[in-house]
Amino acid sequence: MNAVNSQSSINGPTSGRVLVAPRAIASIAAAAALQTDGVAGLSDPQGPPLLLPPGDERRGVEVHVHQNNLEVDVYLIVRTGRLIADVAHAVQSAVRAALSFALDLPEPTVNIRVQGVGGR
Repeated sequence: MNAVNSQSSINGPTSGRVLVAPRAIASIAAAAALQTDGVAGLSDPQGPPLLLPPGDERRGVEVHVHQNNLEVDVYLIVRTGRLIADVAHAVQSAVRAALSFALDLPEPTVNIRVQGVGGR
């Protein structure tokens, strides 16, 4: 079962096609990012680098579909006292694994955009 929808899809090796809304993909990515140690929260890419309120975190993820490729940008706030590069790398790995598992994709591109340092 492979797919992404933004009026386009990723075709899988089977004879069918499944469409997945970008909001669902953003929710999967946000959940994976928030479960990673050292993450204070996600930030809205269109606004100031402030933590998004609980339940609204998927706004901190942008989903792009380019032909058969999925690219996700995660806008992150790193918890104070943590190494930014380590947290960013851990989030990238966690989001990539979650999307690969949920969407049956080999290697989605995951870009981490650190917006600031803070904490809850």
